[in-house]
Amino acid sequence: MKRLFARTYLWSILGPLLALAGILSYFFFFARFPGLRDFPWVNLPIVLLGITLSLLGFLSAWRSPGAWRKLPGLASLLLSGLLASFFLWYVFVDSYQLPGVSDRVLVGDRAPEFQLLDEEGRQVRLSDFRGKKVILVFYRGHW
Repeated sequence: MKRLFARTYLWSILGPLLALAGILSYFFFFARFPGLRDFPWVNLPIVLLGITLSLLGFLSAWRSPGAWRKLPGLASLLLSGLLASFFLWYVFVDSYQLPGVSDRVLVGDRAPEFQLLDEEGRQVRLSDFRGKKVILVFYRGHW
């Protein structure tokens, strides 16, 4: 019984840690490479292995007597599932909302035509300033 309980705790700890390691390694290392950034070939199996270990910990804890012994397995499974959900959402949903490489403008390139509202609510186009010097300032983030 003690062996089952120790194994339950081991899986319950290793599961979320492995899922977190898979996620962090994606952001800090693997996202630099286009082939691994667009589809996480390395990180996805690591995160799935973390969920599998958490699931094994949960199933092992479910067999042990006492309600309080089931909590670590359940917490581990929920934490691993939450981490994996965030990772999958970021890689397969949120990342596709970013502009593609073909949409970027490099320093010194001619800016594409666009229109915006000024502070008085009138539409202003970039072409309205043709022949004049224009400085475009872009801020990343929210106002």
